[in-house]
Amino acid sequence: MADVCIKAYHEMEERYSRLVLEYNSTSQRKLICDTVGIIIEEFGIAPSITVTPKKDLAGEYSVEFHDDYDKESGKFFEALIKKLDIGHCEIG
Repeated sequence: MADVCIKAYHEMEERYSRLVLEYNSTSQRKLICDTVGIIIEEFGIAPSITVTPKKDLAGEYSVEFHDDYDKESGKFFEALIKKLDIGHCEIG
């Protein structure tokens, strides 16, 4: 991976939950994309995904759950953060 780690930010309101992953290279973006695909297959659920380039090769990969009555997002996000080896997640 690149010298700069992937940063994670989590936002949540009632039945809405979002995890934003800041990537700094195309290899990090690919790693996030591939890992999200694996987690989707494992859990059998498909969140909304948005990829927003910011500058050069950096950007944000956003994973969102709407109307998350069963709170499936928590387990999904925990598995994603663990597989990406992200040590800290900011909560907003």
